[in-house]
Amino acid sequence: MFTLVIYDITEDELRAKIAQVCKKHGLTRVQKSAFLGRIPSGLRKELIASFRRLIEGTENNIQVYVICRADISLKIELGKPYKGEESEMLI
Repeated sequence: MFTLVIYDITEDELRAKIAQVCKKHGLTRVQKSAFLGRIPSGLRKELIASFRRLIEGTENNIQVYVICRADISLKIELGKPYKGEESEMLI
C-alpha cells in the first residue's frame, strides 16, 4: 500500500521536521508539502505517532492517506511536473 502525507504547517522549523520524518520513514517528496511512498503498516503507524508528537498542541494539520496500487495507478498529474529535491519515484 502507498502512503500519501500532505500537511499545512505554518512554522518553518516544524515543517522541516515533518519533512525529515517523512524521509526517515521512506517517503519521497512529490510536492512542497506532500510525500508519497510504499511503506509497511508498522512503519506507517510509527510515522503517524511521530507526527502526533510533533504537532500536539498546535493548530497545524497533517493528513495521511493509504492508497492501493490500483488507485495510485489512476493518478493524473496536470501542469508542470514537480522537480524538487526528490521528484523521482518508482510506482
